[in-house]
Amino acid sequence: MKNRDKLARECGVSVSQVAALERRLAAMPMDTFLARVFGPGEVVYDAATDLWIARDKKHRGPGFGFIAIRRDKSCFTGVIPTESLQ
Repeated sequence: MKNRDKLARECGVSVSQVAALERRLAAMPMDTFLARVFGPGEVVYDAATDLWIARDKKHRGPGFGFIAIRRDKSCFTGVIPTESLQ
């Protein structure tokens, strides 16, 4: 994570605890990580982008809200507009 100090303050933990969590996440196999975070079978891999894609269950608007997960287990969210869906 980019800013361990900020995250540690926000979560009320030490920087060393944040670093330890980062190490555990990095060591965790991707399939285990994805199943634990999103649920078994809830993520698909897109080889063209080298991303794992999960439905964003918090998205309430039109279109398809998604969470894209990178190999380093960082992620970003987005929405595919309804008119772009087939």
